[in-house]
Amino acid sequence: MAGTRWHEMALVLVVALLLSWPLQRAGGDLWIADHLFGWQGGQWAARDAWWASAVLHGGGRKLAMLCWLLVALAWWASARGRIAANWRSPLAYLAVTLLVSTLLLTVLKRYSGADCPWDLVRYGGTRAYLPPFSGITAGASSGACFPASHAGVGYAWVATVFALARVRPAWRGRALATTLAIGALFGLVQQLRGAHFLSHDLWSLALCWLTAALLARFWPWQLPDCAAVPTTRRQVDPEMAS
Repeated sequence: MAGTRWHEMALVLVVALLLSWPLQRAGGDLWIADHLFGWQGGQWAARDAWWASAVLHGGGRKLAMLCWLLVALAWWASARGRIAANWRSPLAYLAVTLLVSTLLLTVLKRYSGADCPWDLVRYGGTRAYLPPFSGITAGASSGACFPASHAGVGYAWVATVFALARVRPAWRGRALATTLAIGALFGLVQQLRGAHFLSHDLWSLALCWLTAALLARFWPWQLPDCAAVPTTRRQVDPEMAS
């Protein structure tokens, strides 16, 4: 995984772009949101529900922050010999990648100009629907709901797949499944709250994966000193042997 090739990264980007057209330009996002809105009685009932707002949204962010702190603590312990040295570089990569992914999603949200579903006239708000970044050329006031940063809190952990390739390759499948499940759960609850469209979650996953893949490709992976080829025979001084 650490040697992800350029055409594989390009494929992820192309797939995200192809899926964006039916969702953002052909009404797919709105069709899904219409049904979620209708199932809740023509309102975003989950918006302020304790299980969605306090537990899965607020609590999910706090849990992600705690997990990042544990990664940083594990790196610190590895750097001081309290955890196997071969974990040091993967843990550093994971901590940095999580921060970079989160920062990227935050910056894009600020400039995308995309509104949340709950802001739209269609769902009781005051704004007209515009696909991401189209408001820039239309001169519309800027929204800040694309991509989905809360889903990204889960999807950013796709970096574990690349980190584990160096130390525990057999764990990568479980790490990927867990990451996708958490990201999808966080994304779904935000859609139910009216905070995001499906395409917002799609791009969070794609951008988190691309960030992790790019950083893994250029990361200065270092083998610990103990990983050097061990000496299998004790060197014997020729003079002593004679």
